[in-house]
Amino acid sequence: MTMMPKKPGMLLVTGIAGHSGRFFAARLAHESYAGAMRCVLRPASKAGFLEKTTLDYSIVAGDLTNPEFLDGIMQGVDTVLHIADIRRSEKIVAAAIRNHVRWAILVHTTGRYSKYKSAAEEYIKIEEDILKLRDQIAVTVLRPTMIYGSSRDRNMYKLVDYLYRHKFFPLFGSGKNLMQPVLAQDLANAYYAVLMKREITSNREYDLSGKEPISYLELVRTVSRELGRKNVIVPIPMWLSLLGAKAYNAVSRKPQINVEQVMRMNEDKVFSHEAAFRDFGYSPASFQDGIRGEVAEYLAGRPKF
Repeated sequence: MTMMPKKPGMLLVTGIAGHSGRFFAARLAHESYAGAMRCVLRPASKAGFLEKTTLDYSIVAGDLTNPEFLDGIMQGVDTVLHIADIRRSEKIVAAAIRNHVRWAILVHTTGRYSKYKSAAEEYIKIEEDILKLRDQIAVTVLRPTMIYGSSRDRNMYKLVDYLYRHKFFPLFGSGKNLMQPVLAQDLANAYYAVLMKREITSNREYDLSGKEPISYLELVRTVSRELGRKNVIVPIPMWLSLLGAKAYNAVSRKPQINVEQVMRMNEDKVFSHEAAFRDFGYSPASFQDGIRGEVAEYLAGRPKF
């Protein structure tokens, strides 16, 4: 007698309407995922894209900082995939424990490894406090690098737009610092693989980076080539960059960049994803291949004259 596969328990997902969340939903639909899924949205968010799928989903909207709301959405849940803000993770996990959820998959950030304190200290404290609770709930932590891949990203799309609209590009420092951005689609595929390999990935931590490191200078040149532009890159010495950032912050009410961000631009951000490859076959795209689709989307959205 052939045994029918066990239907997955209820999956609660935060951030489904975000960048990698949408790609995750698409992957679930592609795989004909059979489990029930409860999707948590902010009141102003929309998830009409889910209507085009055959997924067994429901939508709830509310405040992830509200304990009563969290207790309500955790009812009957087996697994939580928390893609939304890392600063909500502690309350998410606390509510999951109160409501006997078995597994929490948390999407955090490699920002915890930064040598600059303001971001790293907060991220480290959040994770350490949560990991102390592993005797009460299984916790898997995923730490992506900078995410890119479509117009929905908050990082690379701005660079694409700037390089398209401007001839000259100011480069803070030498540009020799290494980066390893991760494609949102690769990240979404990692969520799915982690979910499917529960017996291996439960209570583990994984850094999720792009295929290989690339210098910031080469990254800029790659985007410029894909756009078909001939941008002139103008290196600005670090001392002058910092001086400019300080002056800008002194006169601007809402500065778009601060001194620490300029300093972090020259910090290597290289992380091995060997553990993810070993445990669930994680095999991300190179930046050269990954940026191509984002540039194509950008160019397709430009007015035609």
